[in-house]
Formats: sequence, C-alpha cells, structure tokens
Amino acid sequence: MEMLAGAAILLAGILIGRFLPSRRSAAPKPKGIQPVCGCGHGSSFHGEDGRCQATNETAQWDGGNWAGIGTVPCTCQKYVGPEPLPSFYAPEIAD
Repeated sequence: MEMLAGAAILLAGILIGRFLPSRRSAAPKPKGIQPVCGCGHGSSFHGEDGRCQATNETAQWDGGNWAGIGTVPCTCQKYVGPEPLPSFYAPEIAD
C-alpha cells in the first residue's frame, strides 16, 4: 500500500511538471553582429567623408544649476573596426 502511494505521488509530480508552463525564461535570440564605431554609433551613421552624422546627448549646466539635456554633433571621424562587407572587383567572365 505504501509503495502504491509513493508511485502515485511520483506520477502526480511528473504530470504536474510536464503540463505546467515552464518557469525558465526563454533565452533571448542573439542580435546580428553589427559594426559599431568607437563613439557607439553604427557605421551607417558615417558619411563618405568619414565624419559621424549622429548626435550625442550631454548634460547642460547653467552656473552649477541643472539646465537639462542638450544634443551636440558627434566628433568621431571614421569607423575603426573590421570592414563589414569587404568589396572586391571581379571582371565579368562571360561575354
């Protein structure tokens, strides 16, 4: 009788664990690797001249008193990481 009660408790635990929603949080999907400059902006923010076109938020102070948040142009010059997609020249094979 005791063995039957133990088996029933075990079976109940297995069924409860099987049909209850999982308490483990699903692992977030990894984001695609994107080239980021030293300033923190993506390479898409940099123009052909190499200057960053984005803005940065800075704290504004007025004689020691908080005046708010302002934006200033980013002073970074060029993306300094690996080339996202290397460009190659390949002549046409067919006529």
